[in-house]
Amino acid sequence: MSAWRLLPALCLALVSLPASGQVVRQVIDASGDGAGHELREPRSLALDAKGNLYVGAMGSANVFQVTPEGRKRQILDAKGDGKGNPLERPIAMTVDAQGNLLVVGSGSHNVLKRTPQGKLTRLIGAEGAGPGKQMRRPTAIAVDRHGNVYVAAAKSRNAFKIEPSGKITQIVDAQGAGPEQPLEFANGIAIDDQDNVYVSGNNSGNVLQITPAGAIRQVMGWKDVDGVKFLAGPSGVAVDRERNVYVTRSGFFNFHQVTPQGVITRLMDQSGDGKGHELKAAGAVVVGPDGDVFVSGTGSHNCFRVVPPGPRRDAILKAQGAGSGAAK
Repeated sequence: MSAWRLLPALCLALVSLPASGQVVRQVIDASGDGAGHELREPRSLALDAKGNLYVGAMGSANVFQVTPEGRKRQILDAKGDGKGNPLERPIAMTVDAQGNLLVVGSGSHNVLKRTPQGKLTRLIGAEGAGPGKQMRRPTAIAVDRHGNVYVAAAKSRNAFKIEPSGKITQIVDAQGAGPEQPLEFANGIAIDDQDNVYVSGNNSGNVLQITPAGAIRQVMGWKDVDGVKFLAGPSGVAVDRERNVYVTRSGFFNFHQVTPQGVITRLMDQSGDGKGHELKAAGAVVVGPDGDVFVSGTGSHNCFRVVPPGPRRDAILKAQGAGSGAAK
């Protein structure tokens, strides 16, 4: 069953964690690796099986690796593969089962693959799947259990499937699921355990499902929560093992958790970690193997690690003498 399908038709509640209930730590800032390679406008995040965090920055056109111990180094810059395939405005990333890092260059209209050994190749370029099916301003990427790679593109309003053989197919276009359910400014993509693909439309305010057979339907649209269009401008999307969904929204200074029961919790706001490190224009969001959630601040040029509500957060807060910090 898809994580999106677990969301009920009506969201049940909107709550916010008080400052005492947050467990937040900044893991990288504008100084980047501290060796002259700065971090500007971080917009993409990925994690590998070893717990290494990858942070892609659009403004500085580079990618950093942050180890679990906190060591930082630049592993990719604007030169791209150095063979005529540059990297401009890295906006999305993911890691496949072999540990390859897949990086989307929104400005360079391409996807680059970096192996654990550092070898770089191009997976797809502006030509997309051929005439009439070009790829313009790719924005999101995901990989399934079979090694197929999926890429959503904003300007061309479509999404592609790249098979391990290299075959490229367009799986959805601007028509979306029909006249009343188009796909406009595609900027998020995810895959469930049944190989259904989900593409979010920033301007159309919706999420479309594409089945393995190619059927397309809208599974989520704009929702009113306390008078606010909750799904207005959906941007980053991630799902944890308990099928809680984490959503950032373009231009907003916060991000939310949506439980399978439909309870919406704001996990962070502009105050960031509450220690002077603010969160501005929340961008990418990714869930680690321990359930911790990483979110990038595109406008604040940083990245945070957040322990979401649950036993682990309660244990940390108890050890700190802060109590459970449960949302009221």
